[in-house]
Amino acid sequence: MIKMFYDSHAHINMLTKKELEEMLERTKDKNVDEIISCSTSFESNKQNLLLSKKFPQIKAAIGLYPLDAMELEEKELDRAFGFFEKHIKEVKAIGEVGMDYKYCKTDEDKEKQKDIFIRFIELGKKYDKPLIIHSRYAQRQVIETLEKEDCEKVLLHSFVDSKKLMLRAANNNWFVGVGMSVLFNEQVQRNISEFPIENLLLETDSPIRFDGKKAMSDDIISIANKVASLKEIEIGLIEKRQEANYTKLFE
Repeated sequence: MIKMFYDSHAHINMLTKKELEEMLERTKDKNVDEIISCSTSFESNKQNLLLSKKFPQIKAAIGLYPLDAMELEEKELDRAFGFFEKHIKEVKAIGEVGMDYKYCKTDEDKEKQKDIFIRFIELGKKYDKPLIIHSRYAQRQVIETLEKEDCEKVLLHSFVDSKKLMLRAANNNWFVGVGMSVLFNEQVQRNISEFPIENLLLETDSPIRFDGKKAMSDDIISIANKVASLKEIEIGLIEKRQEANYTKLFE
């Protein structure tokens, strides 16, 4: 049986038409079966839903980037969540959501982000949808919130900086996403080498730039090969485990 790779976190709506078409051709050749395109704004939610209808390989995740969500008035948030409820059965996951403290200036800002995040958690529980979570400068706070809310279906995006927090996530039976940074960041490489592959998913965060070029979903193969090298196992085992992990979380 042919095993498949998966890009569990990308932003396909940000690609040009030409980039999208060329990328999809390459991913077919490389057995990248599905790509989850995460949303960050009102417009990207609509774009990703349309892409998922046009291209079976692309699966939509709906959500709001935490810094953007924090700027919305209550009426705008209610309108957004009404949209999410309307389209929830059409999507693979809820994301990209979470907390981001990098530019938070006050405790009130942080509290508002947390309140919105909990609202997304409740939405995920209501419809049995996994969460794809952003946690810049708020990794510990995100984990504490998820634990307090008894969350089960969780993918922590680019959650590769702290070995201690990564293992805490694994102990909660959550998944951690590793992306292009594993190709060059030695600390990330050390953390991944010691992290259980049973809790690992691969992502590109396309079209984020690395080495002057945009990451694309077919770069998932380079990530997989690097993880296999770090783990000193065959690439086929990574492929098999990725399929199992992806299916467990998203199917």
